[in-house]
Amino acid sequence: MLLPPPSGSERAQALAAKLGCAVGHCPSPSGHLQPALLGSPTSFAATLAEFGARFDDQEKLYLFANWPTMEAALQHVIDQRRAAAP
Repeated sequence: MLLPPPSGSERAQALAAKLGCAVGHCPSPSGHLQPALLGSPTSFAATLAEFGARFDDQEKLYLFANWPTMEAALQHVIDQRRAAAP
């Protein structure tokens, strides 16, 4: 279940929106909240995995260890797309 993103995650929200995705929190089995990315990132799923994201089959979203890592992954995808643009 994707919960609303916390205050202070505006940068991650903006980066995700540029990629057609949304961010929020997802409760882990241990009970703590993990940053999560929801959308259709199939074209950049490998990049998310390089940054340590884990796909949750049950919730159908990508989970990250922390917000800075998620932001770095999203920024990297955007930078890659910008560099590949004609």
